[in-house]
Amino acid sequence: MRRIHLLLLPVLAILIFTSCNGGGFLSASSLSSEVLVIMDKDDWEGETGRALYDVLNSPAKGLPQFEPNFKVIQLTPENFTSTFKVARNIIIPEISNIYSVAKLSSELDKYASGQVIMTVRAPDTTAFINFLKENKEGIVNYILNKEMERTAQWLIKDSGTPQSHIKQVFGFNIYYPKGLSNISEHPNFFWATNNAGRSRKDIVIYQFPYTSASVFEKDSLIAIRNRVLGEYITGSFDSHMTTATHAYDPDYRKMEHNGLFRAELRGLWEMTSDMMGGPFVSQAFVNQNTNMVVVVDVFVFAPEADKRNLMRSMEGALYTITVPKEKK
Repeated sequence: MRRIHLLLLPVLAILIFTSCNGGGFLSASSLSSEVLVIMDKDDWEGETGRALYDVLNSPAKGLPQFEPNFKVIQLTPENFTSTFKVARNIIIPEISNIYSVAKLSSELDKYASGQVIMTVRAPDTTAFINFLKENKEGIVNYILNKEMERTAQWLIKDSGTPQSHIKQVFGFNIYYPKGLSNISEHPNFFWATNNAGRSRKDIVIYQFPYTSASVFEKDSLIAIRNRVLGEYITGSFDSHMTTATHAYDPDYRKMEHNGLFRAELRGLWEMTSDMMGGPFVSQAFVNQNTNMVVVVDVFVFAPEADKRNLMRSMEGALYTITVPKEKK
């Protein structure tokens, strides 16, 4: 059994996309963060299988302990029947001398809606392994992005309507998981949590006037995060929330989703003077209608438990964010 992880932008240059409508009436199945690999048993247990497993089994970023990005299930081609063809994430390696160079293609919604099938073609084993090594992060991030898009679609469907109060105060639409009923508010600050002792989920939204693009740099976002969350999220022993940069240097990237430029931080949070901490992801963007920088921060607390899926269930909310066009 094996798993996966990566960065979105590099893979866009190597993917050839096609979209099929034949399976649109079915919804892709299988568990979240699960990848099905179609490969002969001997190849799977050999060099090519190990190379693919190393890609899929890479550690999920921003977690306090090792958790692979994906659960990986290997299936032989003869067992790839209609039951398995509706899986949400499928990877098919093809190694043959009919190919001149290694390349990656992606088919969307071939057998079911919300499905992605990635085919890695290479002329020989060496080319296949080298291609995976060179494009490891891109492959993983592409699948992760699809996972987030599916989670976002589910949140939108499950919620039915966006958080109208947030839209009124901050001027954008967002959907997040149900059950975050404990709410605290201050000027330009909103915090919702389920306040659970375990499997705790939180979302924080805050905003401030946009002055320059430098606010989106990594160190600036960390400093602002520590100042705002440190003021409003406090605990026992006079503790307050901060970013645990000593334990894990936060990952930082610039991205675009739903036509909105965002700067993202992914790392660990902790409470000073208290034994609490966990993973977080935040995205910052400019609301052009208000000229305010908006930061949406999601984090979880699940001591002595796996956190990957819990965190991803919250991270999906970031992919539901849209800023309505201002009416003229």
